[in-house]
Amino acid sequence: MRLHIVNGQLVTPAGILDGDLLCTDGTITAILDRGAQVDADEVYDAAGKLVFPGFIDPHVHSRDPGLSHKEDFDHSTRGALVGGVTTVLEMPNAIPPVDSAEVFEQRRRQHEQSAWTDFGLWGLALGDANLDQIGPMFEAGAVAVKLFWGYALHRETRSLVYNLGDEKPENLLMPPPNGQVLQLFAEVAKHGGVLAAHCEDKDVLATSQESLGHPIETYEDLLAARPAVAEATTISIAAQFAKATGCRFHVVHLASEMGLDVVRTARRNGVAVSAETCPQYLTLTDADYPKVGPVMKVYPPVREQRDQDALWAGVNDGAILSLGSDHAPHTVEEKARGFETQPAGAVGCETFGPVLLDALARGKTTAMRLAEVASTQTAKFYGLYPRKGVIRPGSDADLVIVDPELRRTVRNEELIAKQPVSPWNGFELCGGPVATVLRGEVVVRDREIVGERRGRFVRADHSAGHADRLSA
Repeated sequence: MRLHIVNGQLVTPAGILDGDLLCTDGTITAILDRGAQVDADEVYDAAGKLVFPGFIDPHVHSRDPGLSHKEDFDHSTRGALVGGVTTVLEMPNAIPPVDSAEVFEQRRRQHEQSAWTDFGLWGLALGDANLDQIGPMFEAGAVAVKLFWGYALHRETRSLVYNLGDEKPENLLMPPPNGQVLQLFAEVAKHGGVLAAHCEDKDVLATSQESLGHPIETYEDLLAARPAVAEATTISIAAQFAKATGCRFHVVHLASEMGLDVVRTARRNGVAVSAETCPQYLTLTDADYPKVGPVMKVYPPVREQRDQDALWAGVNDGAILSLGSDHAPHTVEEKARGFETQPAGAVGCETFGPVLLDALARGKTTAMRLAEVASTQTAKFYGLYPRKGVIRPGSDADLVIVDPELRRTVRNEELIAKQPVSPWNGFELCGGPVATVLRGEVVVRDREIVGERRGRFVRADHSAGHADRLSA
């Protein structure tokens, strides 16, 4: 199969090139001068379009298995593909969680049956409870392991427990103490892998909620109950643990200026601490709550304009390495509840690309930088490069073709998600994907899936000699 993409502007590590692209049997084989004549099975005219490497969403909770009434891998990867994402990295906290090499292999086989995008898998870290499985999960190809630092888990299902009062103490698996967490850092470092964590200090949160003196009723209450210092505190501890052990530590869904300051300090001091942020933190603030409503509830919470400004600065100057959606659906009914009982999380993988492209159109970043944080650097960090994340000969022909002038309004009823409740419902976006190419085949045209399901598992390579791996 030979696909010839002509007349586009190619977003490459060498810059934005006016050229054509030849893809053969799923791989990019040549970047050609515009107008070059080649034999091809299909020609795609990308005149007036930007051609990005396919977006990689490293932070997806598909709820499958165990909570598949909220979402499943079929729906999440279909939505991702329509939004320009060609590879998703699936988080481990389904039921049962991916906390061993045995479950890792079970999950890989399961998701291979329903994947529309290529995919990688995270492992779950539980402290001493599965320390012996960290190495085997990396050997099985895990992109990283995640620690829900400070969160209790249900003892039987290993699902997250947000409100301890909702469960009997005997049903809870309490978060590992910091001594165990330090051992976890050392174990991950021994295998050359990545350890990531949800960073909010549980004691700061508990005291802040108690000091509030009443249930969370307003968005101001939510911010008071989950202050930015909770995020910064955990990142500070992680930076010391990373320095002591040599572990690569990654902050997922970074939400605050205060947290980013800690990341910057660690990086300046040569400590292998890196960060991801998400579209919700880059495009929404507390001022959007009257329009968006309770569906905006995520953890850590969306904060103030100064936090958003700081995060954009971090994206553009390199302090923030990667972007992820944190796609974490709940039912329509659950997201309609008030603050106190509504679970945190939002639908996001389908809008991941379009929301970021709208930010590009608004001048928040450049096409080159967007390609780095949404594709290339993500692939390098998670051990998928150079197979994924870049337009260059020899890499997989994963591409998203973007019309910078396209205008589309996000509507819940048009989303593919099983529970279509988006924080961006009603937002008009400028710039968006008009085609997605997965391994050399055009699989989406104008939001319509035209190819067959062909997603497959991608094994991470965290070996010490892996080329171009980012340390922080």
